[in-house]
Amino acid sequence: MENRVIKTIKERVSCRTYSDKKVSLKKALEIAEAGKFAPSGKNRQIANIFVVNSKKYVERLRKLSVEQLNRDCMYGAKTILIVTGPREDAFTFQDCSCILENMFVAASALKIATCWINQFDELFQSKDGLKIKKQLGIPEDHRVVGSCILGYPKEGTVLAVKERKADFIKII
Repeated sequence: MENRVIKTIKERVSCRTYSDKKVSLKKALEIAEAGKFAPSGKNRQIANIFVVNSKKYVERLRKLSVEQLNRDCMYGAKTILIVTGPREDAFTFQDCSCILENMFVAASALKIATCWINQFDELFQSKDGLKIKKQLGIPEDHRVVGSCILGYPKEGTVLAVKERKADFIKII
């Protein structure tokens, strides 16, 4: 009998086509809470999770993406979990990455689709981006390591686990 946590991890896939159905704030907070329990270097817990559930701010972020990248990097998702940490801290990438992974697995367990979005740190460097970053309450000295978009796949979307390399694991 396969462990259900391991099964959830193996079945998790990224979704890039979302329906108009929004994830409830309660579920978004449950997923963020799972991120809060990720390991952190020296248990300093230096990262922050910003739950962007407001239609106003989701649309502002979408508009910023379209203006700067000529595409919606959120693929129509209505909820974004932005994970940040101090720009100059040696553990920021590691700590934030662990948080993101916990949230991806938690969302998958709740049958909520996700995708890792990397563009926000770059988008927040522009004049409009800096303004939005400040309005969201993200500290000036923090970088966005990644974001977890949440939603439900658009009808007809097929999400399938991709083949993994045969020589991925090395035994020494």
